[in-house]
This record gives sequence, C-alpha cells and structure tokens, in this order.
Amino acid sequence: MNSKGIGTVIAFTSLTTTLNFVRVPVPYMPAFSYQLGDIVLVVALLLFGIRIAIAAATLNMLINIVLSSSPAGPIGPPYYLLSVLAMFSGVYIFEKLIKRRIFGNRNIIKTASLATGFGVLTRVLIMLPFDYFVYGFLVSLVSNLSISVSYAIVLASMPGIIIYNITVPIIMIPISYSIAKNVSKYRVSKSDSNLC
Repeated sequence: MNSKGIGTVIAFTSLTTTLNFVRVPVPYMPAFSYQLGDIVLVVALLLFGIRIAIAAATLNMLINIVLSSSPAGPIGPPYYLLSVLAMFSGVYIFEKLIKRRIFGNRNIIKTASLATGFGVLTRVLIMLPFDYFVYGFLVSLVSNLSISVSYAIVLASMPGIIIYNITVPIIMIPISYSIAKNVSKYRVSKSDSNLC
C-alpha cells in the first residue's frame, strides 16, 4: 500500500473511531446501539475499495481493543469487525457482480436499495450463528448463570437481535451511498476545475 493509501486508511480509521463514540440506543434492545462509524467504513468501501475499507475497519478494531471498557472486554471489537465485514460482503458482492451488469452508475436509489438488500442478507446470515454462540457465552460470563440458562436467554432475545442486524444495514448503507455519491461528485468537479 502506498503513502496515499496509508493516509486514507488512517483518516477513515480516525473518523470511524471518533464516530463510534456516538452511540444511538436501540429502543427494543437496551444493550445494543447503532454506531455511526459503520457509515464511514461503508463510504470507504464505496470510494476506495475493499482493501482500504478492511484495513480501516481492522485498525479501528485494534484501537478499540486498547480503549475498550465494556464487560465483554477484548471480545467486543473483533465482534464489531465481524459484523461490519458481514455487511461489507453483501455490498461488495452487489458492487462487483451485479451493479455493473444491471444499470451501471446511473440510478442511485436502485443501487442503494439493492446493495442494502444484499447487506441485510449477508449480515443476518453470517451473524445469526455467531450472535447465538457468542452472546450465550458472554451472558454466562457476565451474569454467572449456567451455560444452558444463558443460551436460553439469548434464544429468547434472538428476534430482537435479528431485527437489529436487519436495521443496521437499512440505516447505514443508504446514507453511505448518498455520502459517497456526493463526495465523488465533488472529487470529479474539483479535478475538472483543477484542469482549467
């Protein structure tokens, strides 16, 4: 990776880390929150590609391990990275395999809607087994309940967790597409004005 790529990763990482301190509570799941850093990471994916986005997400994870004060300890940041990568995979599959074949870059609403659908699908399918097993373990660890009781509690809360995994991409991906489109327009117009 060249110095421009490293600078881009550092910029997106710092913005992601900063915005992840802003947590929007999830009303139906009090222990969960929406993190605005997701938007920054999806924008990085759309503007600079998968390598920059994964590098920024990974560096953000390492910073959050150091700064973490949650009861989950060092498990939380890698778990957040996994959830972001699950959402990335849907957007990436859509962008690389479907978007160019169907309608190119013309229709932002259709593009964002389909990418969101793919992001929802991959996030829910990938995170569902991880949510069950990891949260069951964490509930047992934090509450000193038996493993079977902990997994029963997590199983009872799975509908809320699934709704959360659906709503994150529904909120984050369209906003990211809007920001990426506006930034790319600005970059194009700025480079055109530099040529004159």
